[in-house]
Amino acid sequence: MIIRFIASRMSGAGGGKLSKPVVIIATAGVAIGVALMIISVAIVTGFQQEVRDKVVGFGAHFQIVNTQQTFNKESSRVPIDQEFYPTLQETPGIRHIQIFATKPGIMETKSDLQGCVIKGIGEDFDWSFFQNKIEEGDSLRTAGSDPSPDLMISRWTAKRMKIGIGDKVTLYFVLDDGDIRPRNFNVTTIYSTGLKEFDEEFVFVDIAHLQRINKWGIEAQILVQDSCYEGTIGLEGLGFGGKSDLTFRWPGTELEGRGPHRVQVKGDTTFMVVVEDRNRSLPDTAWASIQFASAENVPCVFTTETRTSGGSWDKYAGGFEVLIDDYDDLRAFDDEVFYMVPYYMQVQNVADRNPEIFSWLEMLDLNVDLIIYMMIFIAVVNMTSALLIIILERTNMIGMLKAFGMKDREVVFVFVRHAARIIGLGMLIGNLLGFGLSYFQLATGAIALNPESYYVDYVPIKFDWMYLLQIELVTFVICVLFMLLPALYVAKITPVKAIRFD
Repeated sequence: MIIRFIASRMSGAGGGKLSKPVVIIATAGVAIGVALMIISVAIVTGFQQEVRDKVVGFGAHFQIVNTQQTFNKESSRVPIDQEFYPTLQETPGIRHIQIFATKPGIMETKSDLQGCVIKGIGEDFDWSFFQNKIEEGDSLRTAGSDPSPDLMISRWTAKRMKIGIGDKVTLYFVLDDGDIRPRNFNVTTIYSTGLKEFDEEFVFVDIAHLQRINKWGIEAQILVQDSCYEGTIGLEGLGFGGKSDLTFRWPGTELEGRGPHRVQVKGDTTFMVVVEDRNRSLPDTAWASIQFASAENVPCVFTTETRTSGGSWDKYAGGFEVLIDDYDDLRAFDDEVFYMVPYYMQVQNVADRNPEIFSWLEMLDLNVDLIIYMMIFIAVVNMTSALLIIILERTNMIGMLKAFGMKDREVVFVFVRHAARIIGLGMLIGNLLGFGLSYFQLATGAIALNPESYYVDYVPIKFDWMYLLQIELVTFVICVLFMLLPALYVAKITPVKAIRFD
């Protein structure tokens, strides 16, 4: 015990003239390496999360769309009435589900034209992503069955088109048959995410516009002639929308087809027409109630009241967007969501829809790995050199300890423990330096970036505590294990030669 105490005190006493600066240099090398690892991991993790969040903000973690959809900028209709909507968001880990639709279009102002992707959103849209991205105006209004004229554009688009809040814009919707339908909108919201590829592409409108423009539903009406002819009244069924030839049914009557029909009416009567198409669109119904002034005037003096169920436009959407709590669960929920949807729908996750962006983000992990390996290698080389110098300078001490009866293994342990203490001190300083600089950047955003090149306007920071803890533990263990190699040199030192060593 006395020998071990002496050895520990001698090994920690600071060493000779040569070992002191070597220990300082080795400690500094470990500290700088650990600081660089912490900063690198924090920056890359933060950068990956920022870019992922922005891409997810434009298209959610999952999109459930029609299996016939082949172009991701042009939605094919799906019925909104689904077993999984909105109950899917009750599944643990799934945060929200909402309807959406997209369509290519052209934006026109008085002086310019620009192509765009028009995204329709509904009343169930989750605004959490855009909450701090809106620079001017308020959130886009969605008015249900009556389409809102509001338009949300990016700051990039506003500058490019030289427009601002309150300006009028015409959007041209490109239809399947090549026809173009114009609609007028008012700019009410300007946002900026810094993700240029999406900012310059997307504009947001009420989904009701796309539901009607795409003729996803059917609207039925009844036209009643305002006069009698030979004791009869004229009725005609009207239908709008649908995907193919419309058919008209008049329940409770012998009428067939659209008309116009001449009907003999005796007393107050209500007619009903059901309009359908051959593409299994949800049908719509309209009614016409005829009230006569008096029995003597039947059927020439009457009033009519027509009504409709409002059309089946709002019964369809371009698909559903699903948001989950944690991006790391993306692959796990991929299969789970897939088995919840019907056969005519497909599930697309955000990584598969944007492979170029997410492949690039995954490549950043390789850069971090290279930095970590390099820093560990440098720390090992520094500490190995330092320990060898310390051993050579303490040759006399090693000889004395062996002469007193200390075994080689115990002497090796003394120097490994001394090296571990140096490594631990270096890692402590490195942690203070790395986390200090990272927190400074996190709090101030002092280091700015060009968002057109990096998608963010400052260096983002995020601490993955478990990952950082694993890195530091692995670094410490590897460095200590490698210290066994120079420490084994102690076994070659004999007491006689060591005591005579100069």
